[in-house]
Amino acid sequence: MEKLKDCKNEDQFSIKYLNGTDEQKRHLQNLGFIPTSVINVINTNEDNMIVQVFDSRIAINSEVSDNVYGTILKIKKEKPKRLILFRKG
Repeated sequence: MEKLKDCKNEDQFSIKYLNGTDEQKRHLQNLGFIPTSVINVINTNEDNMIVQVFDSRIAINSEVSDNVYGTILKIKKEKPKRLILFRKG
């Protein structure tokens, strides 16, 4: 089981459960972070993350993303580097 914090850009994440106080859980559920829902990670940096929950984009910090547990469904694959060959002559 991974944390939402472990996701990279363009990953999909399926929520299994929420950690934290009852008030924190209720606030996340009101935003759409419901167990079994799938969210898309739009952008990440060291401390913050922008995720798409249903039709809304939400910015969250690392404390929040550290309390959301689930499974990474789709991992962004690195594009293969193109090899360019030059001919002499």
